[in-house]
Amino acid sequence: MRDDTTLARAVRGSLSAVFVVLTLWCVTAAAADCPIDPKAFQSEVLAMLKQEFPGQAFKAGNSSDVIVRDKVEFGPSNLRARLCLVSPPLSAKERVAAARSHFRSTLSIADQRPAGKPEAWASVQDQVMLQLMPAEYAQKFQDDKALVSRPFIPGVASAVVIDGEKGYRYVRKIDIAQWKIAADALFEQALKNLDAKSKAAKQQGSRGPDKFLAFEEKDGYDAARILLPWVRSEAARLLGDPFLAAMPNRDFLILWSAQNSAEFQKFTRQKARDDYKAQPYPLTPTTLRVWRDGRVEVAQ
Repeated sequence: MRDDTTLARAVRGSLSAVFVVLTLWCVTAAAADCPIDPKAFQSEVLAMLKQEFPGQAFKAGNSSDVIVRDKVEFGPSNLRARLCLVSPPLSAKERVAAARSHFRSTLSIADQRPAGKPEAWASVQDQVMLQLMPAEYAQKFQDDKALVSRPFIPGVASAVVIDGEKGYRYVRKIDIAQWKIAADALFEQALKNLDAKSKAAKQQGSRGPDKFLAFEEKDGYDAARILLPWVRSEAARLLGDPFLAAMPNRDFLILWSAQNSAEFQKFTRQKARDDYKAQPYPLTPTTLRVWRDGRVEVAQ
């Protein structure tokens, strides 16, 4: 573990530990009380898309968090959640500018693979990464668009993405069929790449009396780092085996000892629930019990 001695000295009692966890957690009242109305934001984004991409058919989906183009769904809810965190709030013009930049990148990724010309496995082998996502998202795609995924916990699945400079896209079953590789081999390579990417990831935490570890690189893979054997081994060594974990969104992972104070337990569990509701890329509000060997269950 790369020990943050300043942080370790600062954490002396349960109140101090709770304060440190609070500073790590990116939950703000602005996100919970977002001034950007979902339906109005969808209308703003649609108007921008129709002006920016006049040759493409965009329309509102069945809910305010969905925009559809040629049967492909795009979700502006995560973009909205990020904009909700900006202080002072953006003007309508600034929101549209941010949406324009976001969708230029998103559509570029969606369109980067010409039909019938998939990437060769050799060209993406070092780019595939494990990522956690809501299980319901994986269930949206069927047939040749079905995503390669595995259950992780109820409501959350592990999937594989191709990580690029402008963003990422999920690997589909049709991709591995064209690459002629098995799903096991894909997940093994994706875990290897995530491991390599995570070597430089900063671990923050405390050795006591309320012990915890946290990852917040905000690179899209913080929650997925629970899948790395060395992360679980380090956590079990410091926190005990099993230990508790929360991954309320894709970009935050916190692990702590089951022996921590009641105050710490209550605070951290409640923050996980709040973060799940407020932050972009939500995963689960539940607290998990995790073992060194990779077993995971929902903690009561």
